[in-house]
Amino acid sequence: MDQIEIQGTQYQLATLSQRLLAQIVDGAVYFGIMLITVLPFGFKGAVVGALIAGLYLLFQDGLAGGQSYGKRLTKTAVIDARTGQWCSFWQSFVRNLLLSLLNFIDWIFIFGAKRQRLGDLAASTVVIQIEGDA
Repeated sequence: MDQIEIQGTQYQLATLSQRLLAQIVDGAVYFGIMLITVLPFGFKGAVVGALIAGLYLLFQDGLAGGQSYGKRLTKTAVIDARTGQWCSFWQSFVRNLLLSLLNFIDWIFIFGAKRQRLGDLAASTVVIQIEGDA
């Protein structure tokens, strides 16, 4: 198991499968948001749904405990790689903006020692395993 030490504390890095599953779950959340707004409200609902889904995409890792819904399910969280604090909304914005712009290209870099994709490097974050809900 790969670990990282931040300010004297050891953290277990999230596995690639945990990260992929969390991404799939969060994709289902985006789709669900779109579905529940489009069905009853049509095109106007699609616009509102796209806005809400986009906000969730950008700020999801700044939610409580550095966890999107997918990360809660997979028992992972995003933390600051320098301080060990939970991911801030700004860091979430930076890491997920790059994901949305670069898509799969961003994931190519996840195979490094700290399993950081480009978004993580830009936001100075890492994804770790946690024992329970944060």
